Amino acid sequence: MKVNELRLAAAMLKIASEKFSNHGCNDVDEKLYEGWTDEERQQLIKDINEWDGDEDGPSDVTYIPDWVLMAYLSDKIKCEILRTYYKRFS
Repeated sequence: MKVNELRLAAAMLKIASEKFSNHGCNDVDEKLYEGWTDEERQQLIKDINEWDGDEDGPSDVTYIPDWVLMAYLSDKIKCEILRTYYKRFS
């Protein structure tokens, strides 16, 4: 993806996470995790807990609210932009 597309995706995910946080049900459709191993899902939860400043948070859960997942992915895309695109100019 081009850097502007990544910025747009990150911004859209951030907006969506703010809107979704006000929904009554914040379940992520299990179909979105099709092809993921249990270990990959546990690592995602661990990474989200670390990102959220809760490194001691439960790692045995498989549920992450949709808005938290969107906010995490938004920040991760922003970090990827910095790491990949701006590294070239330093």
